[in-house]
Amino acid sequence: MEIIDLCTARRGAVEQDMVRIDPMTAIPRWEERTVLQENHMKLFLNGVPEETLVCTPTELSALVLGHLYTEGRIAGVEDVCSIAVSAEGTQAEAVTRGPANLSAPLAADGAEKALRRRGDFRWEPRWIYALGRAFHAGAPLYRATHGIHSCFLMQDGEILYCCEDIGRHNALDKAVGRALMDGVDLRRCVLFSSGRIPADMMEKAIRAGVPLLASNAVPTDRAVALARAYRVVLICTARSDSMNIFADKYLWGT
Repeated sequence: MEIIDLCTARRGAVEQDMVRIDPMTAIPRWEERTVLQENHMKLFLNGVPEETLVCTPTELSALVLGHLYTEGRIAGVEDVCSIAVSAEGTQAEAVTRGPANLSAPLAADGAEKALRRRGDFRWEPRWIYALGRAFHAGAPLYRATHGIHSCFLMQDGEILYCCEDIGRHNALDKAVGRALMDGVDLRRCVLFSSGRIPADMMEKAIRAGVPLLASNAVPTDRAVALARAYRVVLICTARSDSMNIFADKYLWGT
């Protein structure tokens, strides 16, 4: 797979002037604050415009690859010939070796058996506590702006990546895309996402083949149903010392 990513100089945030009103004195004061960059990237697939991704302009080639994979458009890196991202980050082109798959919601009852988790994946609570501490410490753009989502990818207790984006779906896609680029076995990985877990976030984890999805927030009922149907461990409200387990085949016996 050839990657031509010309958008490598943007850092995802800029300084913006503003006027602050002090709550004690009500005196206006000029200041600068760091704000996130909002990027609109048009994605082309085999020459056909597919969609526009509203994203943070960092790690865009990983975003494209991860997005295609977690949406079910490709089966793996081997399906992709090339990914090119423009210098401004406003356009990306992916070329596949054959026709891309169509994207569709997963069957809620786990009927798509090829995506059901197999194998004996065992996780340890200390992994989740470590991810909770890492999230609480804050990723770089979050510390600067307090307005961005993050996604951590861990393998065997070691955090490999921390990806940030204004969209939590994009942050997950970036983490998965980086893992695919580096040849990381996603079947041994844990994803920790900021924000709630609805069905479409769970679908991304299922398609990625990740056996455990964790979050600092809460899931929806459909996300829980999908996790149990496809045998994915779902842990929410994860902290440095506590967690809520909503799905685990060893607890529910599914």
